[in-house]
Amino acid sequence: MECIERWRNLDLRKLSDSAIDKELTNFIDKLGHYPVATAQTTPFKLWRIRKFKHLFKSTDNLWEPPKDKTPLGRCNAPGSPVLYTSENLETPFEELSVKENEQFYGIKYEVIEALNLKRIVPNDFVATDNKGNTIYDDESMLSYQILRDFVRSEFLKPVGKDTEYLHKISASMCRVWFHDDQSDGWIYPSVQTPGKNNIALKPKSARKKLKIVDIRIAHLVQKNNVKNHIDKFKSHPFYNIISMAIETDFIGSVVDDNINWHPSSDVGGIF
Repeated sequence: MECIERWRNLDLRKLSDSAIDKELTNFIDKLGHYPVATAQTTPFKLWRIRKFKHLFKSTDNLWEPPKDKTPLGRCNAPGSPVLYTSENLETPFEELSVKENEQFYGIKYEVIEALNLKRIVPNDFVATDNKGNTIYDDESMLSYQILRDFVRSEFLKPVGKDTEYLHKISASMCRVWFHDDQSDGWIYPSVQTPGKNNIALKPKSARKKLKIVDIRIAHLVQKNNVKNHIDKFKSHPFYNIISMAIETDFIGSVVDDNINWHPSSDVGGIF
């Protein structure tokens, strides 16, 4: 609690990235031991949504941004890009606040090789071994729970206008606390969709272990607005039917890293 109090008394708004890294290193050194969980994933699908601003012609637009166009983010410093993806399709819609009839790019990746991820907020700690013996005493368990809640609260603070500096804290945690050279990235809970996870991947790992399997330009519509062509309102490989419909305008095909767009009338749903 003393370590946490000293940390929260710092004016993090005025500190540089390197200064925050140094303060966080001191914080960790004073804590002693805090376990950092590693998640080994099996192949699955990841999702990404980008708002439509201009026509993508190359697959470079479907990966991490260029270094000179990389802003501060939840897991990265300016100029140090990562690829942000989500385990569930609805998460990026919530985080980007996609509106009805607003065009967006929908990108689906397949994980073709297991990812080695640092879990920012670990699952509930198991207090006993496989024989039922207590691993830690009550005081140690309480310390673990306090630190777990501290990490969760620091990493998942909502960031908006005039509080962008809060990303400097979570990005530092990724660099200093939850990092090793063998990890592919970080898995962390979404602020906008509690209970759902995002995954931020290092560029080399993303391009090696992910495969782009679907690209489309689409927009959201009210489900009632597609009732006249209900025959097309089906569960197709990109979306599941729930309540809000997605109408696809174009589907992309990739040839030699170039994207060719083809008109589409696919209708699906999310939420």
